[in-house]
Amino acid sequence: MKSDASVHASERTRRRLVTLNAAIRDCRRCHAAGFLDEIESVPIARDPEPDAPAPRILLVGQAPGLRATITDRPFAGAAGNKLRDWFEQGGIAREDFWRKIHFAAVTRCYPGRLPGAKGDRVPSPPEQALCRPWLDDLTAVVRPRVVLLVGLLAVRTFLGPVKSLAAVVGTSTIRDGVLYLPLPHPSGVSRWLNEPANVAAVGRAMGLLREAVEAHRL
Repeated sequence: MKSDASVHASERTRRRLVTLNAAIRDCRRCHAAGFLDEIESVPIARDPEPDAPAPRILLVGQAPGLRATITDRPFAGAAGNKLRDWFEQGGIAREDFWRKIHFAAVTRCYPGRLPGAKGDRVPSPPEQALCRPWLDDLTAVVRPRVVLLVGLLAVRTFLGPVKSLAAVVGTSTIRDGVLYLPLPHPSGVSRWLNEPANVAAVGRAMGLLREAVEAHRL
């Protein structure tokens, strides 16, 4: 059973997170700079579940997709189902997907499609710089025990210029007591997971996640 002090601290964190999310949703920096269409692209910042304690696991992706923008829920489609499958191996039950993980991204608005390709456009360095203060503020509020880095942009944002996903998926980095766990994006567009060796690397990553979940009772 958690102590009263722990419960109060969790509630304070939840309140601060809700306040920060409201500010993120009001942000129009990239629109003002001419990077985005304000009608199509709006910041996505989902509040924690009302009956759940403040999350201590933070997931950072590249940017919301179009489905997330429409539904106001990141990883709402097939990619989210694949994440649930992975995280179940990592000790997070499917019903705790939204309760125990807070979802964020390097940039918070749908960047639009990549011209002539199936995937979304990678946010430019200036867009990333405009959105970075929100990510820094979020990390300070949540104080995560585990940060799940989904996709190469998120990995490089936190861990620096790594060579490739293959070089880091299945490994972890601990900085200031925080476990950083690189993962591929679960999108069906990506061919990275077609390789058995890469699937095995995700399995190793989920083993590391399970160890952290059990050690910290996340």
